[in-house]
Amino acid sequence: MRRLIIPLIIFVLLAGCAQKNLPESAHYLTPLPKSVVQVDDMQLAYRTFGEGPPLLMIMGFAGTMDVWDAQMVRELGKEHTVIIFDNRGMGGSSNGTEEITISRMAVDSAGLLQELGYAQADVLGWSMGGLIAQEMALNYPDKVNKLVLMGASCDAKPVADITRKLLKMDMEELVTHIFPSGWVEKYPDAYAKLPRPASPPDPAIVQAQADAMLGWDGCCSQLRSLDKSMLIVSGLDDDILPEKLSVEIAGQVKGSWLVRYKNATHWLMYQDPVGLGRTVNNFLKVNQNLFPN
Repeated sequence: MRRLIIPLIIFVLLAGCAQKNLPESAHYLTPLPKSVVQVDDMQLAYRTFGEGPPLLMIMGFAGTMDVWDAQMVRELGKEHTVIIFDNRGMGGSSNGTEEITISRMAVDSAGLLQELGYAQADVLGWSMGGLIAQEMALNYPDKVNKLVLMGASCDAKPVADITRKLLKMDMEELVTHIFPSGWVEKYPDAYAKLPRPASPPDPAIVQAQADAMLGWDGCCSQLRSLDKSMLIVSGLDDDILPEKLSVEIAGQVKGSWLVRYKNATHWLMYQDPVGLGRTVNNFLKVNQNLFPN
């Protein structure tokens, strides 16, 4: 695990150092004060942006709320009250006493909505956050309106396989997965525009999140009974959780939307944040239930 933790922390620090002397711009979220709310055994740190129906966004592996692309959040905030937060043990959220699992983090997500006074919200999950979002929709269906999954999987095996691969990656290899071939040559400031997290992740929590993904059972067969409008987004060059896994999810859910971006990776929100935000907004405002059953 040490080989993974070190590259992740170095990457976070390098991203911050590369940007610390740059002026504030559209690429970074205004550093609004974080709010903290008690959810079961721990405190969750969160922020809200915009106005409108609530949209809960669940972060992926080893990420804090600061890692969301600012332009995408602003675009979503034009039509929604966007809620971003740190998963337990990450960033400003405390670890609590419960074991970190995918299902536990789904409980946390539902609990956050309840504590904020929202009976229901649209939910967007990225990567590991997509696993959490699926578990939340399955176990707390009344809390979830529409569901958006980016770079996700319903199958446990590929999740475990990529987690094991990530554990073996060094820094040089990890960086090659962020942008597709030729992207940095075309956009030389691509790395400088990456979000700057306030602090590096706790190695012990990163390890716990990896263990949570390794221990996840998957949910493909359960999705067939899920009566939710769903948007699945993937990059055709995603080599972390490949596009075929998004196709698999779409095949389980009737009426789901599947959007596949050319020349895009697992981190596609850093490539077309405004376009992605508009795609999500368009999906969320469409009434898919046109006719009664």
